[in-house]
Amino acid sequence: MGRFVWTLLAGFAIGTPAVPVGLSLSLPGPVALFAVLMGSACCVVFAVFAMEQARLHWQSWQARRKSPVVSAGSATGPSADGVAAIGSRTGDRLSGTAGRRARRVFERYGVVGFGIVGPALFGTWGSSLLGAALGIPRWRLIRWLMAGVTLWCTVLLVASDAVLGAFGIE
Repeated sequence: MGRFVWTLLAGFAIGTPAVPVGLSLSLPGPVALFAVLMGSACCVVFAVFAMEQARLHWQSWQARRKSPVVSAGSATGPSADGVAAIGSRTGDRLSGTAGRRARRVFERYGVVGFGIVGPALFGTWGSSLLGAALGIPRWRLIRWLMAGVTLWCTVLLVASDAVLGAFGIE
């Protein structure tokens, strides 16, 4: 039971790369995969909800701060409900390297592509936080991120099992 919990915690802390941790703790492959998926699911849900709340708080603060300055007909400001559109550059809160890369992936492949490719490019925490910061609807983001995490965990499980078998470590 302790090995399962440690693998689950590793899945929460580091996401997809925790599959080899579970295998190194002598858990069977499917059990290690299940533990990492449970931990990653907790990570994704927590990160998406936390970042969404932070993003909404930030946008409302920006709207209050800029309300006297921004005219009602501004094309670059937030929409009528005070929330910036998904692809808008309002405040350009994602102007760093990872933010630009996330925006390119999102604009090119949409939510599905971001959810599948995001965990491989940005990690579980990074893709969850970046997706929420981009304003992707939370349940759609969580669903596709979990599909991507499941895909990459399965790939890592097969690869790790093959490497351990090739070296005779079981």
